Amino acid sequence: MVTDIPAPIDQPSASLTAEIVAVEDDLRGPSPEAWFARLDLEADPLEQALGWSLEHDHEQGLRLAGAVWPYWLARGQLDSGRRWLAQLLAASEWGERTEARAKALYGAGTLAFIQGDREPSLRLHTESLAIARELQDQALEADALIGLARVAVLDSDALIMEQRAQASLEAARAAGDQQRVATALHHVVEAVRRQGRYAEALPLYHKSLEAHRALGDERGVALEMHNLGNVARLTGDTVTADARLRESLQLAAQLKSVRLIGYCLLGLAHLAGERGDWHRAARLLGASAATFQRVGASLDPDYIGDREKTLTAAQAVLGADSCAAEIAAGGDLELEAAVREGLSTD
Repeated sequence: MVTDIPAPIDQPSASLTAEIVAVEDDLRGPSPEAWFARLDLEADPLEQALGWSLEHDHEQGLRLAGAVWPYWLARGQLDSGRRWLAQLLAASEWGERTEARAKALYGAGTLAFIQGDREPSLRLHTESLAIARELQDQALEADALIGLARVAVLDSDALIMEQRAQASLEAARAAGDQQRVATALHHVVEAVRRQGRYAEALPLYHKSLEAHRALGDERGVALEMHNLGNVARLTGDTVTADARLRESLQLAAQLKSVRLIGYCLLGLAHLAGERGDWHRAARLLGASAATFQRVGASLDPDYIGDREKTLTAAQAVLGADSCAAEIAAGGDLELEAAVREGLSTD
């Protein structure tokens, strides 16, 4: 009896898939820019590889999406990233609870958090944590706990955030993973700051900054420079705040970290208002809001109150129509022009 042998199924972009999975740590690591730049040029092959995996190899698809989600985050492709991850996770829902699934869940939960989508973020990170503990993988556990700490951000519960971030820090240290240690430390100090414990937070920010510098993590450095500027502003040190926020903005622009650009512009808007330059404050508010819209990200709830305070003050001084015109002008700026506006000393 002769049995027909099925023809092999052609797999498009197989080499790209293998390369991406192999450099997963680089994509999540301190210096992913070269790979991000390459992926900018490989959009179509990446889509083809994901589509093929969704149809033929779910585990491979999970590994691929679980590796590439930091690129989607960095480039503001949140909707696309969430769609691919959701499809792959749904298709493999009744499959094995693997490392690849845990990583894809963490990536999906992180993108949901960035868009302020609490319930999916909670569900995804909770499953990721369960798998990590089943596999007794402390690095995966550290990730999932950070994900749940971020859910606490959306709940405006800094105490729970601190507890989960501290647990992540312990797991990362047990795993011997310095990149995850630095990430967890950042979230611990952010939780401390959100509780108004500024004197305690300041040295921890410097410690986190040095940890990221030691790793060569420019994105982490840019983020902590922003946070140091934010603490300086909150404690009345406007000179230091201005210097730190400008430094962070310059580095964020170099790294194409669009979401961080938005936070820097917002901080500089507050400082402009404190100097009485309400036209500039309103323009920067508009530029900041447009930046978040550009990448489909939501504003951290912790920043909403200060933004509303500055907006209300600007409207009171300028009048509603003039303020709205300045906000619209700021919102119309292209990203590079918005960065120049933020760095301007006029």
